[in-house]
Amino acid sequence: MKTGLVTGSQPFAGLPDSPSQTLLSHLDGLEFGDVRIHTVATDVSLERVAGNMAKLIAEHRPAFVVSLGLAPGECVMRCETTSINRLDFGVADNYGQRPAYGRPIDPDGPPARLATWDAHGLAARIRAAGLPARVSHFAGTHLCNTTLYAALGAMEAAGLDGPCGFFHLPYLPEQVARFMSEGPPGGDTAPLTPRALPSMALADQIAGLRILLAALSSTANGDVS
Repeated sequence: MKTGLVTGSQPFAGLPDSPSQTLLSHLDGLEFGDVRIHTVATDVSLERVAGNMAKLIAEHRPAFVVSLGLAPGECVMRCETTSINRLDFGVADNYGQRPAYGRPIDPDGPPARLATWDAHGLAARIRAAGLPARVSHFAGTHLCNTTLYAALGAMEAAGLDGPCGFFHLPYLPEQVARFMSEGPPGGDTAPLTPRALPSMALADQIAGLRILLAALSSTANGDVS
C-alpha cells in the first residue's frame, strides 16, 4: 500500500500536551483505498527538524505529507499555503533555541516554498461537513513554518510530487479549562491577560482531519474528482 505520512509536533512552551500529538493515535493505521496512514510525533527542535523530515520522507516515500501543529488562540482549523525562509521564535524550542530577527532557515534555500496541496479545496470540504476551517497564507516564523519548509524541500529532494502541507489546530477544551483553573505556574503577573481562549473538541478535530486525509488519499488513488 501507499503511505500517507502525518507528523505532529510534541508539546512545547512548557505545555504538558498538544492536539498535534494527541490526534496521531486516532489516525495511525487508517486506510483510505490504497493508502495507509502512518503517524510520527516529531521533536520540537530547530536543530533536528530538517533532518527528521528528510529521514522520514526518504524512508517512507509517502504519497502525501501532512504536518500538524498548534496555533494558540486560533478558533478554526487552518490549511497553510506558504512557508517562508525566516526564523523569529516568540518562545524557545524544547532545547532552549530561540532564534530572532528573521534569520533564514536555510541561507542557501529559496525565500519561500509553497504547499503543494489544494488548501482551498480541502478547507471547503471540511466546512461542507459543518466544521470550521480556513485557508491561511502565513504559518508563522516558529517551528510549524520551519517544518513545512523542511518537508517541502525534502519531498523535492526525494523526487516526490505528492501533496505536502501543514494543518494548524486550535487548543483542546481541556487545555483551556486547565489554563482557566490553574493559571501560570508562578501566578498571574499580568492579571488581565485572557485565559478564556478559543478551543475545539478533539472529536471535531479528528473529523476534520479524516476528511482531509480521505481527500488526499483519493488524489493518491487516482480519483481527481
